[in-house]
Amino acid sequence: MSHLAHSIFIDAPLDKVAKYVSNPEEWAHWYIHLSGPDKLTGKGEAGTVGEFRYSLMGMHLPMTIEVTENTIGTDRHVWRGIFRGTISGAQTCTYVSKNGGTEATIEIDYELPGNILGKAVDALLLERLQNNATKGTLENLKVMCEAL
Repeated sequence: MSHLAHSIFIDAPLDKVAKYVSNPEEWAHWYIHLSGPDKLTGKGEAGTVGEFRYSLMGMHLPMTIEVTENTIGTDRHVWRGIFRGTISGAQTCTYVSKNGGTEATIEIDYELPGNILGKAVDALLLERLQNNATKGTLENLKVMCEAL
């Protein structure tokens, strides 16, 4: 299992960020390599399930995302979900009110697919790709939330 964790400061209030990230119709606008949803049950609350596509090395892979927690407080928002597909795992996003803006942190635990290019190459290449995608996802989220 691989683990990623990255944070970024967003110059936008927590309530604005929480509303935006909670809407599954918006996820593909800021989450790198994600497109869809092709099918969606729910509006972002716990129990919401969406069928998306995740692009990986030129392949468009089906991915199901299920929200397991979406708790919005006055100074903290926690979103948790699980994803299943060629890459499967769990993601926790924490958004904390800080200095008039929001500190956003994404943590992902995921299983790499078996032998697309060979186990050793998969581990090195895919971990780097996922690491870069996670950083880019946070940058996209920052731009989108600050522009709203």
